Amino acid sequence: MTRKTRLAAALLLSIAAAAAPAAQAQQFSNVVIFGDSLSDAGYFRPYLISLGLPPELVATMGRFTTNPGPVWSEVVSRYYGVANPGPTNAGGNIYAQGGARVAQPSDLTPPGQPQRPISTQIGEYLAANGGLADRNALFTLWGGANDLFVNLAAFQAGGITQAQLQANVLGAATAEVQQAARLMGAGARYVAVFALPDVGVTPSFYNTAFQAPVTQLSAGFNTTLFSGLAGAGVRVIPVDVYSLFAELSANPRAYGFTHPTPEMACPNLPLPSAIFCVNEFILPGGAETYVFADSVHPTTAAHRIVAQFTESLIDAPAMYSLLAEAPLHTRESHQRSIGDWLAVSKQGEIGRWTIFASGDRGKFDIDPSMGVAGLGSTNKSGTLGTYVRVSDNVSLGLAVGRSESDASFGGSRGGFSTRESILSLFGSVYYGGFYGLAIGSISDLKFDNVQRNIVLGGVTRTAASSPKGTNASIFASAGYDWRFGRLGVGPLVSLNSQNVDVDGFDDAGAGVAGLRIGTQHRRSEVWSFGLRATYDIGAWTPWVRVTRDRENRGNDRVVTAMPLSLASTGNSYDIPAYNPPGSYTTGAIGIAGTFMQRIGASLAYTKVFSRSGVGQDGVSAMLSYRF
Repeated sequence: MTRKTRLAAALLLSIAAAAAPAAQAQQFSNVVIFGDSLSDAGYFRPYLISLGLPPELVATMGRFTTNPGPVWSEVVSRYYGVANPGPTNAGGNIYAQGGARVAQPSDLTPPGQPQRPISTQIGEYLAANGGLADRNALFTLWGGANDLFVNLAAFQAGGITQAQLQANVLGAATAEVQQAARLMGAGARYVAVFALPDVGVTPSFYNTAFQAPVTQLSAGFNTTLFSGLAGAGVRVIPVDVYSLFAELSANPRAYGFTHPTPEMACPNLPLPSAIFCVNEFILPGGAETYVFADSVHPTTAAHRIVAQFTESLIDAPAMYSLLAEAPLHTRESHQRSIGDWLAVSKQGEIGRWTIFASGDRGKFDIDPSMGVAGLGSTNKSGTLGTYVRVSDNVSLGLAVGRSESDASFGGSRGGFSTRESILSLFGSVYYGGFYGLAIGSISDLKFDNVQRNIVLGGVTRTAASSPKGTNASIFASAGYDWRFGRLGVGPLVSLNSQNVDVDGFDDAGAGVAGLRIGTQHRRSEVWSFGLRATYDIGAWTPWVRVTRDRENRGNDRVVTAMPLSLASTGNSYDIPAYNPPGSYTTGAIGIAGTFMQRIGASLAYTKVFSRSGVGQDGVSAMLSYRF
């Protein structure tokens, strides 16, 4: 073996071994919670100990729910990677405090305890972080209930008029808009703002003279909140728990609750607060079979549903981003079925036509990770085409193809299938040791059986849709072979540019969990550099190719969503799309040749290496007939 040959072989091996895979990043760097008792994870435990309660008892209580079950804020924090969520006075990330109002002090907190409305909570966070909000964290705001309670009590006591009651409650909604804007002005990108539930259907007001007026106040608060956010251009993740609890109250058994919503899991508390709702006061199975723990606070099971609902609003856009990712790889299968043959095949006489049929079958899988449910897809492509040698060095051709994929989201969360009809023009050029290839393709895209499963307690909703789209691509490759007898070895470079568009669509059949997904634009630009080796054995040429590849587009893509229940308010939000690792290695091996003088054939296998969280390979084959 000559020195040049040894050097080429060493380069092939070094490219194949390059770049260890990088770890998949979590979707959010942290989860930070602002709010009242609905989000409080135990802020008042030190106070309970100061009353003389045993620490071992206090450790099992302190949340405003069926203790010791977690509240939604803890569930969501853990879901997005926070190891030990808890109240801030215990070193946690949950600033929420029972009794807190949006922007004013409250007399609902225990005597002598700090007055920390949401505005103060946000101030504490910003003061601890140099006035800046972590742009990669998820923030949540849920308030307004205590503003309603305080003002309603004042109205009942004759301290304010009905007009003042309404103005004060709606003023609290406006104050929450200002706090969301304040947080985003400090740099936050992902802020979830929760609607006020329908307080009128809680056990405290159900079937009383105040049920309808309190329901109207709750709805008015939400209208002011979400229209105010949209009008101010403050784009948050809107969590419509008002509509969620409306559905839950209408049919609690569908969610796994065996008791109607006015009933309480802790009806005989020593003090009228779910903070004392511990085992000895909880009715048998109450944490899972009742909606409410006390007169206004949800049970552990209801909190879990709130958490699942919140997670679905964030996870769904990221999951739907895979609709625009999958066509990139079905297109690659079509390109392989043409390109691998043309790159090494022997050309016929000038003016002679060749017809061919080719096929490719492969897999593209994404491991489950934070923010992405994962994907398992099987791709297949079939192509019919013809080309002609138009000169000593140039061949031109035309092909039509059909590519399909069947994909499943990870965790039994649904899936989809794609179909595309492709038209391609291609050409190849040879001059001495130089070779080049270009393939331009356009296609329509049809997504069938798009299903997203949403678990909410004991019910699983399935959102269905059938969007359409397009894909236009250009693949170009060039290389040079140095000859060493029958062996050819040399460098190559290629570019694969694709433009995938997926039309916007609405979920169907998901109820309050349904979303409107905006149009997606996935731009891909993969540059590849590597080496190829061929070896001529009569009419047959086995070959091997190794490239180092880099995706230069798509890392800043977002998917825009809007809850269908809030479509009239225009509250849309953006969630980062799946962002594949940018650098990876691709290896391919194959053989091409002719027999019976006019019949050609090829077979190739391609596999992607060192792309963290991604598995991809494919087998392509071709038969041709030369006239």
